[in-house]
Amino acid sequence: MGTTTFYRAQQPNSLLYMATYATLGYGLPAALGAKVAVPDRPVICLLGDGALMFVIQEIMTAVENNLDLPIICVDNGGYGEIRNNEIERGIGPIAVNLCQPDWVKLAEAFGARGFSANIDTLQDTVAQALRVNGPSLIHLRISGGC
Repeated sequence: MGTTTFYRAQQPNSLLYMATYATLGYGLPAALGAKVAVPDRPVICLLGDGALMFVIQEIMTAVENNLDLPIICVDNGGYGEIRNNEIERGIGPIAVNLCQPDWVKLAEAFGARGFSANIDTLQDTVAQALRVNGPSLIHLRISGGC
């Protein structure tokens, strides 16, 4: 997702990011660990829709442990970075466009709160999610999808 290109942490050790190969699925387990390690500190997980599907079951871990953890799912219809790399190299996109579940309902099925947001409402939605007891998932659609 390129988070490190637009977000600058305001204090050391505040951005957990797997720089090596941008490992898909790292974000949610890392956020869970951060929240368990420092439960009084706000933690927000930001990851893409494709990456989240690698670790979707970890929403249940957050529910079972009643972790106050907003999860922002940036939905670009699949593996957006890989799609862009293919296009830039003249390769027709192969296996990078994913059909999406209803993210709000999926979060609720796990026992978490679900929210939908767009780029204009994201700040208010994150503030709302930070006030929720337990985990929440914010679905932020930016493009694509079936």
